[in-house]
Amino acid sequence: MLWHNSVVLKAMVNLHGYHKQQGMTLLELLVAVALLSVIAVMAFSAIYTLTGAKQQMDEKITDLNQENMVFSLFSDDIKMAIGQQETVNTADSLGFSGEPQALRLQRFNPYQAVPRQGLVNHLKQHPATVLDVRWFVRNKMWYRATRSAASTNFAGWQEQAMLPLQQLRCQYQTMAGQLLDHWPPRQGQITALPRAVHCRTTSQHDRQSDMVITPWQQL
Repeated sequence: MLWHNSVVLKAMVNLHGYHKQQGMTLLELLVAVALLSVIAVMAFSAIYTLTGAKQQMDEKITDLNQENMVFSLFSDDIKMAIGQQETVNTADSLGFSGEPQALRLQRFNPYQAVPRQGLVNHLKQHPATVLDVRWFVRNKMWYRATRSAASTNFAGWQEQAMLPLQQLRCQYQTMAGQLLDHWPPRQGQITALPRAVHCRTTSQHDRQSDMVITPWQQL
């Protein structure tokens, strides 16, 4: 009888230990699930942050590439500007003229062949070789407008929005080194082209860029 009671008592103790072991395993499982949830949230947050940073970086790279393209075109227009003796005369043509936020010039058409000799006569006989170009700011947007120099005053300009700008400031350097806000000089015209054009742009993100551009005839 005593032996039977001892066996029953041991079985009850083992059963109680079994149930106790099962409870600890469930608790550990809950803790593991909670830890995995925290890790998953942290991983998702890190991925979201990295994705946002990459998107911002891509936008900045796109903006910089657009700025570089516009600055290159603006610089090329000024570098290829022609002096008054080569300009194609139209009723409103002033050769090279400039203000702090706008300028107008005539330049070689990059899609037309230009001879190495007899340039002046060639331009007079083939005015399509020359483009009228205007750069100006309107409603905080920088525009470039072009038309053939052979067009009449009634011909429309082909305008293209180039770059959002908060501010544009251009000055025009004389042969004596003086910087003027307007070109040609108000008191007597010194030269058909300025010695150099100094411009500062302020982007929509408050990034400033400085350019000093020399027309090819002044090199």
